[in-house]
Amino acid sequence: MAKLILTVDGEVAGNYFIDTPRFTIGSLEDNSLPLAHPGVSRSHAVITTVGNDDILEDLGSTNGTLVNGNRITRHILQHDDVIEIGSCQIRYRSQKAVSGPSLDRTMVIQGLAPEAAAMPAPLAGLERAAARKPGQAREGARLGLVRVTKGPQAGREIELPRVLRTFGEPGVQLAVINRRPHGYFITHVEGKKPALLNGKPIGGEPRPLAPNDVISMGDEELLFLLK
Repeated sequence: MAKLILTVDGEVAGNYFIDTPRFTIGSLEDNSLPLAHPGVSRSHAVITTVGNDDILEDLGSTNGTLVNGNRITRHILQHDDVIEIGSCQIRYRSQKAVSGPSLDRTMVIQGLAPEAAAMPAPLAGLERAAARKPGQAREGARLGLVRVTKGPQAGREIELPRVLRTFGEPGVQLAVINRRPHGYFITHVEGKKPALLNGKPIGGEPRPLAPNDVISMGDEELLFLLK
């Protein structure tokens, strides 16, 4: 289980374990990590666990979120990363990340320029090299698309160019679709009942998506397609 070490004004102020799939950070008391300090927004950032990765995302905060001195929008956390929020420093510790990022985890953030600046130079180079070879792209390189076929938003089409896209209702039933070099995957994030994939629960591990797969969440049905 990953751990966060909070430091304020040079003094360790606490240790927090990432023990929920959606770990929130902000000045409000109901956050997983409440930070009542200057420069911290009420809902400042969130860490979402997807498979073996913990992904930090800024929630449109006023003063931004830094990782190792770089302002980020979304960042796959690595062992010993230092998160800066307002006057607070938060060190991320995870034994599963001790060996460093894999190629798969590096390429998951393909297309997100702010995060590319935060990556170690050799890994950023691998990402750019992959982007330069469209002729070698496998099915995972094609743009994913979700079409809502049932529910209040029936008929809506949602393209999936980003690393992550959440679906469902936080706290009730939440899943995330993430883009990897070898395709799209869906992962249960939150809620007692996971979403259904072709009528069967997706379970706790990432599940690969194929064209025409049907995802059922609450009163909605989503059809996964590739453009």
